[in-house]
Amino acid sequence: MRNGASNITSGALGGRRSRIWELDFLRGICVLLMVFDHTMYDIALQFGNTWYAATDSEFLRELILRAREYWHSDLRYTVQDIVVWLFALLCGISCSFSKNNFKRGVEVALFAGIITVVTTLIETPITFGILHMFAFSILLWVIVDICCGGDKHKTALVCLVLGLAIIFIDYGFTQVYERDRYAFADDDSFFWLAQWMKGAAPNSAAAVKSADYYPVFPTTGYMLIGAAVAPVLYPKRRSLLPWLGEYNWYAPFSFWGRHALWVYVLHQVVLAVIFAIISALFVTPGDFVII
Repeated sequence: MRNGASNITSGALGGRRSRIWELDFLRGICVLLMVFDHTMYDIALQFGNTWYAATDSEFLRELILRAREYWHSDLRYTVQDIVVWLFALLCGISCSFSKNNFKRGVEVALFAGIITVVTTLIETPITFGILHMFAFSILLWVIVDICCGGDKHKTALVCLVLGLAIIFIDYGFTQVYERDRYAFADDDSFFWLAQWMKGAAPNSAAAVKSADYYPVFPTTGYMLIGAAVAPVLYPKRRSLLPWLGEYNWYAPFSFWGRHALWVYVLHQVVLAVIFAIISALFVTPGDFVII
């Protein structure tokens, strides 16, 4: 894709023909699962209470109950972790393909900043969400690449070591955090680094509140591992499975993968508008619920 801003995790590959189909496909699956997850959130929590009290529809009430059941299920937490890890790995792999990762990182950072401003205004602040983490990770890769003189093999090796270190450090500190959550910080000044840097009590006024929260530890570690394996998996920047993608069957999924950034930024707004209109017309006549 020629426009680096059009995608959270992909870089410009020099045109549609040179795109690696399985990366877009996997990214598209992740995006659709994210949209489904947030749809269930809106039904279960944003509109659910009002709808459940206002309707006699067994179908709608059952849908709300199933959405709430999904939202608090182990399945959701497991799938969410897998999707985030895969997103991060794809982001790292795409660093090998982007023509300008600095521009890419700055663009993602700008979108992240806009999201912070807007969500703060509507009192559901996202102070360090997944876009913030991706922007940090991409720019960290740029710094590593500069320090390695642009040598892709040296950059990959440093990314591998640094990525593994971040993951293992996070694992070790998290074990202690579970026993004594205030062992690492007296305040939350460095909350964006890791869960265990949030020193304030979770329910206190000083606690960091972020509707979407993905700190550097450990997620950036997975991104750096993706960056490390990219030169090995795609030394010629060609699909590993060209025969499997011959008939373009993946196109409906890849479309969403190619536009992941825009989907992430806009999908909650679109969902909220759709559900508000449905509510005002059919469930709570004249009341959009969220307005």
